[in-house]
Amino acid sequence: MILTPVPLLRKVELALLAPQLSRAEVEEGCVAAVRADCVAVFVKPNYIEVARKALKDTHIKVISMIGFPHGGVTTATKMYETQDLCQRGADELAMVINVGAVRDHDDLAVKNDVQGVIRTARGKPITVILETPLLNNEEKAHACKIVEAAGAISVMTATGFEPSDTMAADVALIRATSPSLKVRAASVHSQADALAMIEAGAALVVINDIDQVLGA
Repeated sequence: MILTPVPLLRKVELALLAPQLSRAEVEEGCVAAVRADCVAVFVKPNYIEVARKALKDTHIKVISMIGFPHGGVTTATKMYETQDLCQRGADELAMVINVGAVRDHDDLAVKNDVQGVIRTARGKPITVILETPLLNNEEKAHACKIVEAAGAISVMTATGFEPSDTMAADVALIRATSPSLKVRAASVHSQADALAMIEAGAALVVINDIDQVLGA
């Protein structure tokens, strides 16, 4: 078991979303998640069953992705993906917001997108990924208000597919704008950054490399 710093205990989730990951590498990642006592793992839809089997009899949740990684698919497509992921056994779902619609100020499209997924999930927990590296502060705050109005209770800062990382200031902005939203800080690459995210108000941090952030 990794000796996780106290402020990060039961607050770390592992993303296993790199496009090149094989089945064996996902299985290895799940073993590492158990070793680090992670809260959840994020996997692509085709590896939900693999992760569920690897994490059987553990408390670790399996979270999978909708509209990943860019969020620009239609609402109907996201709703189909939601249904498919639920049938495959995902414990929770994470949908990528339509970033272009946010920047277009098409609030209705964004709200309908989120509500369509929530409605299709039928109670399954949904996290909305904001992709903060692509938004300015005004757009970040406005996106929070839209998804909150749509009924979302959890947001994640980023997919990790953009070159810019999440900043603690992004977490603080989300918390100040929509205090009711649970915040997952993603694209975190060091222990210092992870601790800064928690200090800024993140409920959870999503990492790609356990050894890099928590140490072997």
